[in-house]
Amino acid sequence: MEKTDLIEVKIQNEALYTLKVLGKDTDGLFEEIANLTESGKGKFQQAPVVLEIENKYFQVNELAVLIEILTQNNMVAIGIRSPVQELIDFAKFAGLAVLDKAVIPSKEPEETKPSEQEKPIPHREYRLPKITEDEVASAQQVFAKNSDLVLLSAVKADGEVIAHGSISAYKVVQGKVFAGIDGDEKATIFINEFEAQLISIAGIYKRFDVVPAKLQSHSVMIDLKDGKLRFQIIR
Repeated sequence: MEKTDLIEVKIQNEALYTLKVLGKDTDGLFEEIANLTESGKGKFQQAPVVLEIENKYFQVNELAVLIEILTQNNMVAIGIRSPVQELIDFAKFAGLAVLDKAVIPSKEPEETKPSEQEKPIPHREYRLPKITEDEVASAQQVFAKNSDLVLLSAVKADGEVIAHGSISAYKVVQGKVFAGIDGDEKATIFINEFEAQLISIAGIYKRFDVVPAKLQSHSVMIDLKDGKLRFQIIR
């Protein structure tokens, strides 16, 4: 675990880190994250990061700045944990996976009689996204079963990426993208550089023989609205 005044970094597994945001000073965050990547001797180079933000006063614009800070330091934000709905909504729009929400501590509940206690609510199981670091070649298929899919390298023409959940691609995508394949209409697709041949969410698809100029090479967020694919250009 690595900790500074504004952030704390914990290893999640061999390839995934959690970055817990402890402060809102964006200048300080930029400096500390830069120092972290330098002192890490390449350990954090292109490292996928889950952001953990418990501060209910953290703003959407500050989250956007934080994601940009990570990008400038060659780290990749791929998910978020937070109790703040505005941050979650923005994260979904930006193509980040939403993991189990951090809980802000509250007052201890008053003791009740056993007969008055509610039945325990089963804990919901959350799966970490499948992360693919290698390029998806032509005629190759990558499948994320019962989870989201995060792609850190390019998807070549005729390559296929498939997920039961959402898909986030941080390089160019020239192949075919299938999200929400079990009928999940809330699944989303984020592509950093759009060159896709086909986009599909919950079986609703659009094929591109020629990519429209307004989408070509742009960062694009795709979801379903009123049963139709909606393409939103981010930049």
